[in-house]
Amino acid sequence: MKAAILDLLKRTDAPLSGQAISARLGISRVAVWKHICRMREAGLDIQSGPKGYRLVSLADTPLPWIFGGRSARVHHYPELRSTMDKAQELARSGCPDFSVVVTDQQTLGRGRLQRNWQSQSGGLYFTMILRPRLAPSEGPLINLAAALDMAATLRDTFGIEARVKWPNDVLAGEGKIAGILSQMAAEADRVHYICLGIGVNINNSTTGITPPAVSVAELIGRAGSRAVVLSGFWDRFEHRMKTLSPSAVVAEWKAGAITLGRQVKVQILNETIEGQAVDMDDQGGLIVVLPDGTRRTVVYGDCFHVAKDT
Repeated sequence: MKAAILDLLKRTDAPLSGQAISARLGISRVAVWKHICRMREAGLDIQSGPKGYRLVSLADTPLPWIFGGRSARVHHYPELRSTMDKAQELARSGCPDFSVVVTDQQTLGRGRLQRNWQSQSGGLYFTMILRPRLAPSEGPLINLAAALDMAATLRDTFGIEARVKWPNDVLAGEGKIAGILSQMAAEADRVHYICLGIGVNINNSTTGITPPAVSVAELIGRAGSRAVVLSGFWDRFEHRMKTLSPSAVVAEWKAGAITLGRQVKVQILNETIEGQAVDMDDQGGLIVVLPDGTRRTVVYGDCFHVAKDT
């Protein structure tokens, strides 16, 4: 019922009376008031006045009912080893498209090349389960699209100048503010599901993290809402996936990336490639010009920007 009330409040900027809410949902005005009280206790800023209730801002903790009509697809846990592991369990059991596993803290979060992802309290850590109609070769484009939409969400929500870095990082300046990792189950001609894992530094400490990282709170001087970030990203990304255009993703990424034109080092398992990043191919591979002038296309790896000579 809290999700239904919140959904009504989110649909209008004007105050909504308790009588109107009670009539639409078939509950008493006293029940409406009790639910509003509990929602306020959870951190939602809901103003009340002679004309009714008005939602000012969402809470920080991404509790399922905060997401209104999407609440049944949100699986929130105070702590998990990894949202990716739990999401894969749900994916194999047939959960719906755009189901989300989100946690307040991970104890064994993973990044690329099986590195540990520091997942302290205050950050946003979630995995979204997707069932796209894509060829497996197009799977890497999902990471690029997600990075673009997360960067746009941070720009629009907090005014942060976030930009994308190959293959799937979001930076603010030279500090990493979000990272993305996906795992795919597929056959030769179709994708069964993709688990898209995203970590965003929002209110967590980034002290001592290498390479350099930065959080929303550090940049804007106040706490940000994890629920607002997840909701904003979800809106953008679900809309994109309904009309996904691989060529549009590549074009948008090229226009907004900070990697192209930079000297880079790309670590791929037991090899490191160094050169200038000059382009990206249609499948999202990074094209690097090596010191001897030859071109190498890298489809997966950990990319580091090399500082410019001074």
